[in-house]
Amino acid sequence: MFSNADGDCFCGDLVLARVYNALENRSCKGKVRPVVLVEEHDGHWLCAGLTTNPRLRDGRAREAIPNPAAVGLRGPGYVWGNRTHTVSRIDLERVIGVVDPALAELIIRTHPMSDTARDDLRWAAGCDDAPAGIEDLPTAG
Repeated sequence: MFSNADGDCFCGDLVLARVYNALENRSCKGKVRPVVLVEEHDGHWLCAGLTTNPRLRDGRAREAIPNPAAVGLRGPGYVWGNRTHTVSRIDLERVIGVVDPALAELIIRTHPMSDTARDDLRWAAGCDDAPAGIEDLPTAG
């Protein structure tokens, strides 16, 4: 179901994905919503979900996405919660954008994740404090 130019997806991509939430969707048909890909494990992605609803079920305010248009959204949005959700690769539909530094840092601050995922998300966003990639390493001379 996933489609982009080369058929691949990467940490930091903002994609439309079918997300299953038994608490809000008892029939578990899933809902297509934007998510940020955080870390891949065996054909599944840990994702940070996004929503247009500014409040959690208990009435508390959600964290606003700092620059929605910069990451491919058409209007205001919010981080769905404070935990990652697992989404199967077959439930990814299409890339609609890529995280920017502000959204990457918001997700890192609000979601538990591995150090590697944190570094990869910063790298995907082009953050200044991202770890050196292979292309940044000095060459033997």
